[in-house]
Amino acid sequence: MKLNLLLATSLITGAAFGQFTQTNEPAIGTNATMFVLDSNATNYASVTGTGVTWDYSNTPGYLGATKNVSVVAPSSTASGSSYASSTKAIDMPGFMTTYFTSSASSRISQGFAFDGGAVAGTVKVILSPDEETLMNYPFAYSNSLTDAFSGNAVTTLGTFPTTGTVTATVDGTGTLKLNAGTTYTNVTRYKLSDQANASTPFGNIVMTRVQYEYYEASSGLPVLVHSELTINIAGSPIVQHLVLSSAAPDELLSISENNKATFGMYPNPANESVILSGLSGNENISIVDLAGKTVYSVTASNTTQTLNVADIQAGIYNVVVISSGVKTTKKLTIN
Repeated sequence: MKLNLLLATSLITGAAFGQFTQTNEPAIGTNATMFVLDSNATNYASVTGTGVTWDYSNTPGYLGATKNVSVVAPSSTASGSSYASSTKAIDMPGFMTTYFTSSASSRISQGFAFDGGAVAGTVKVILSPDEETLMNYPFAYSNSLTDAFSGNAVTTLGTFPTTGTVTATVDGTGTLKLNAGTTYTNVTRYKLSDQANASTPFGNIVMTRVQYEYYEASSGLPVLVHSELTINIAGSPIVQHLVLSSAAPDELLSISENNKATFGMYPNPANESVILSGLSGNENISIVDLAGKTVYSVTASNTTQTLNVADIQAGIYNVVVISSGVKTTKKLTIN
């Protein structure tokens, strides 16, 4: 099950000599500081095979934006008691904690916990009895798997049944360029594609994710992650990106992209007006078409803001809210 912010679910394997095994997974105590790169960075989806090159050396990062990834004992985490069978957890403070076990033949996830905001509180996705298979060991170039999983999402609003499917593959090996001085020549790429469905009183939630993880021969944690999530809540899609690099980028941007949908937006689809809620009162708000053109902009003057969209052509747009240098984006359909 993947609801939101599920970008660390599979950050749990190590690659050595082009294959993933139980023996080269990271040990408890392993940690890495990852730099947040431009969310518009290419995912190199079509660059697959052996001897290929993935070049992120000219991709800028966001000023002061990093995330720490660490491997810890589940009992040391806030939600560890809900995952008693897990033997390890990947912890990203302020983001998400993922729980898992492994054997000589496979890697299995029991679920994850993340901050769902003021409304949902801490969200715990518990996969039982149908856990999620992430890898069948050994997992090497051209290997793939497809698995179904189910469980429950536990929030302050209630417990909701969840089902989904995952497809995982090792789709490439080759050279990865991270900045002008960092190039890895023995890299294995792991691709994870999944979709999950949760049934709630507020409507169905469908999450689709495509995530690429790059592992250098001696690394336990990935040296680069590129993830895209589309979260459709009762017909209202939210698109989020997260690109993490183990090497500091050569160029920096002043605006970082938030990984949480921190403002409310309704109705969606809209005809004449849209109301944004959960604001602080000083945000810059824009409506941007899919070609990147800004068709509407305003500065918020209160914790709620009404946008007049009656004169905007029907179509799909991005609503972009920038607050204190942090950018959050949601999809909006105008009829």
